[in-house]
Amino acid sequence: MNTPEITSARSAGFAANPAFRALLTAASDATGADLDALIDEIKDRELLVAVDEHGVPTALAAYRRLDRHAVEIEYLAVAPQQRRSGVATALVHRVREISAAMVVARTDEDAIGFYRAIGFHCTDTPPDPRRPGRRRHLCVLPHPPLVREPEPDDGNVEWIRAKPSPVPVVVLPPSPTWPQDFAALAGVIRRALGDRALAIEHLGSTSVPGLPAKPIIDVVLTVQDPDRESDYVPLLEAAGFIFSLREPGWYRHRLLVSGPDAGLPAANVHVLAPGCPETARMVAFRDWLRTHEADRAAYALIKRATAAAINERGGGTGLVMDYNKAKEPFIRALYARIHQIPAASGPDRPTPRPDR
Repeated sequence: MNTPEITSARSAGFAANPAFRALLTAASDATGADLDALIDEIKDRELLVAVDEHGVPTALAAYRRLDRHAVEIEYLAVAPQQRRSGVATALVHRVREISAAMVVARTDEDAIGFYRAIGFHCTDTPPDPRRPGRRRHLCVLPHPPLVREPEPDDGNVEWIRAKPSPVPVVVLPPSPTWPQDFAALAGVIRRALGDRALAIEHLGSTSVPGLPAKPIIDVVLTVQDPDRESDYVPLLEAAGFIFSLREPGWYRHRLLVSGPDAGLPAANVHVLAPGCPETARMVAFRDWLRTHEADRAAYALIKRATAAAINERGGGTGLVMDYNKAKEPFIRALYARIHQIPAASGPDRPTPRPDR
């Protein structure tokens, strides 16, 4: 079977094409007037179309820019005669190549195998109101340059409450309750936000079995737009979380912490956008440490020694940010191996922050 040619296009040019309409129906379930409305709706979307030697559309991918780091594939379909030919994978990779961005897709259970097989990281997401009852997943394909080179921290931290004071930096042995603590926190967040919570991930050291950690659960919450604080901050505050800081120049990051009187496990809730490269880095860091015992043991030694040194220097207390900074050389070296970054990249490269 010949590999179809993939070209950029606009939906208006295919509005009356039966093969194109069939592909879009397969991707959306829309027919008739609804299909006409959908073709009009995506007229300004980026569109890739694969055509055979006769110029007949055999596959398509319609996508849109989410922000400077990510694009989302909204519709992806392949004609029956072209399935299992690799054209869908080629379309996804072309989207990533053209946009130079992380690729986001939201999919039902029936397509999850395809996305995972080509390298997407997939998590549960709320059901699509148009398709009630179907399990949905938020899937992200990393763009290696964005993952390898963290966005520089511009230092513009807006503290919503007072800056942290020195406290004892406590690193505890791994606890079997940390997964349950995360599950409890995720349940509270999901009930508070409903479908505004696109994904909830357990990341950071407490997500790695066998790794000692500060007894604070790192939760990464994905929302559609972290800048729209009114969509999620009041709801989380009502559920017992405290809005702590915003970093608009660093991945639009927001941080909430569990309130001391809310009856919640101690937690940092990091709010980021879909397809954020920092989330991909944290996932890679977690998954690597889960499967590489020697690196996990080495990191455990670094964590304990660093906490002891910070506390000793501060007379029994210290700043967690100093603890995190002291671990940077180890983290930078480990990330270089995870992502196969040449050592020549240099010591002044920005350091990912998987364990804030």
